[in-house]
Amino acid sequence: MIKDIRITGIDVIKFQFETKDLGPDTYYNSFNTVYTPGHIWKRTGHILQIHTSAGVTGEYAGGNASDYAQMMMFVNYLIGKNPLQRELIYNDVKRALRKYDRMSMGPVDIALWDLAGKLYDAPIYELLGGYRKALPAYASTYHGDENGGLDTPEAFADFAEQCYDMGFRAFKIHGWSHAPIQREVDNVLTVRKRVGDKMDLMLDPACEYETFADALRVGRACDEANFFWYEDPFKDGGLSSFAQRRLRQLITTPILMGEHVRTLEPKVDAVVAEATDYM
Repeated sequence: MIKDIRITGIDVIKFQFETKDLGPDTYYNSFNTVYTPGHIWKRTGHILQIHTSAGVTGEYAGGNASDYAQMMMFVNYLIGKNPLQRELIYNDVKRALRKYDRMSMGPVDIALWDLAGKLYDAPIYELLGGYRKALPAYASTYHGDENGGLDTPEAFADFAEQCYDMGFRAFKIHGWSHAPIQREVDNVLTVRKRVGDKMDLMLDPACEYETFADALRVGRACDEANFFWYEDPFKDGGLSSFAQRRLRQLITTPILMGEHVRTLEPKVDAVVAEATDYM
């Protein structure tokens, strides 16, 4: 039994790092990360630290400036709380942020789980009841570019084969920003033709498609190519369970969504509404 402990302080550490040959997709809206030969991208990272009276610190690496700005709305609430009462903290903060996107809840919740693992001297998967020691991994692409990297369906197929040679047996595609929808269809079909049935294939448009018709057209290409899943095609980020459900009714490829749906309740709604196969 762990004695009563309290949160005593919170730090956010900012650090700078560089990535080579990557940059924003400046040829469209700069929202996606793409291959950019010769470019050095200077970026800012964050580490959240939650300190306790037990001398143990929970940590999370990630997030952006807006997440931590939002966290300032409830950081004083956290001081003095028992860090093991994650559900109480989660629900109180959820209510406090009801008018906002609640992105700042995630870093805190993850840091509190990290803290629990350190206090109990156990990995989180064990605290959650997990038993598997290894999980299959898939290769995941950056977005398609116009810079000589993943700039054609054939380039994506080449990369899929390269990933297969590295030991990956599944490959997830992120297509282009605002591409002609036929290019997306061709990408799906070309990669499958190249790798045959030796790899599971997934498609994540990352909410790029403009219309339901475009999403349906690519979804039917995924059916033809026997894709393992089709993820977040709509620009709404998966918020419309009705649109997701209708798409699911019209294609056979399993739907994956939920990355951009915040908190538990709307995710449950999507499952109950039969809007997705995977969450």
